[in-house]
Amino acid sequence: MSAFVYGTLQYPQVLQALISRVPRMEPAVIRGYQRHSIRGQVFPGTVPAAADSCVSGLVLFDLQPAEMEILDEFEGDEYYKQAVAAELASGGTADTIVYLWQDSLRPLLYGEWDPEDFRERELERYVVMCRQFAQDVAAHRGWKGNFPSPSSSEQAEAAAEAAAALEQQQWGGV
Repeated sequence: MSAFVYGTLQYPQVLQALISRVPRMEPAVIRGYQRHSIRGQVFPGTVPAAADSCVSGLVLFDLQPAEMEILDEFEGDEYYKQAVAAELASGGTADTIVYLWQDSLRPLLYGEWDPEDFRERELERYVVMCRQFAQDVAAHRGWKGNFPSPSSSEQAEAAAEAAAALEQQQWGGV
């Protein structure tokens, strides 16, 4: 499974905290959508918009069903999943899903969400919250680390790829 992410889930530290690994990822865009800040929140929401609008982000590849369950629960009822074709920076497209902000909650959206501002001001606290969330979900469901456990070299390689993908996306890649 794959997912297009455009907000806090772009950060390797957040993914590591939530699903205990950093999946393979690639910069991408989705067209016909717009990303916004949400009043009172540090994370963004994306909604359908004009055809010439686009949102940049990353496609996460090879997500396991248990990992998707965690992401579904993490995103909560404020979001719904939609199938999209993401345009990959390397060329081609990926048929994937995206979490979109509920139409009924659009009045909470404003302006554009700034990933750099989030990274500088909120990321560290957010990662702590994500770790607690994952622990709570695991305790509630009786999970005891049933996620794949890549070797430390695989984790280091995935983290380096994720950092490079995020840097490329932030500095004019996609």
